[in-house]
Amino acid sequence: MPANLDASRSRRLALGLLALAAVLVVCAVALPTWLLHRRYDHYLADMYDRLDRYQRIASTRPELARQLEAMRAKEPRRFFLRSGNAAISAAEAQEALRGVIEQNGGKLITVQAPTSRDDGRYRQITVSVQMTANIIALRRILNALESNTPYLFVDNLVVRTQLQSTFKPAPGQEPEMFVTMDITGFAQIGS
Repeated sequence: MPANLDASRSRRLALGLLALAAVLVVCAVALPTWLLHRRYDHYLADMYDRLDRYQRIASTRPELARQLEAMRAKEPRRFFLRSGNAAISAAEAQEALRGVIEQNGGKLITVQAPTSRDDGRYRQITVSVQMTANIIALRRILNALESNTPYLFVDNLVVRTQLQSTFKPAPGQEPEMFVTMDITGFAQIGS
């Protein structure tokens, strides 16, 4: 800096430096404070938004409780096989299946050992069945399985005739067919 500055210029330079220092001090204090308040404002806005959302959810509680009671009144457990180990559930499925087949005119040949698979809170029980029935009896059996409780589902249905393609049955008689299918039911685990 030149040493020969006149007094008015040096005063102006000193005041400018003082103003710059004051602005820097104010910025050093104000900027972090402003950023901190902005962060808290966003945090508070988020919390109020959550609180509002939770209050809306909580306000639906009476309606949900009423719907839950209506569902409990329908007794949904009756649509499942008995809880317990897989053998008990499989025995129930086999007995229901045997009753449906015999009541609707089918002849049960074999019921193979059941398989089970756990999937979360549910156990899937599958029973393989071989039987003979005519088309009318098979239709009644499938209809009865569809409308039966506990719910049983038909998988892998294979229907084969045991007759030649040129066979002509007498009027009013339906030929017997060989039917294999897997019947699946579900049981609740731990309830």
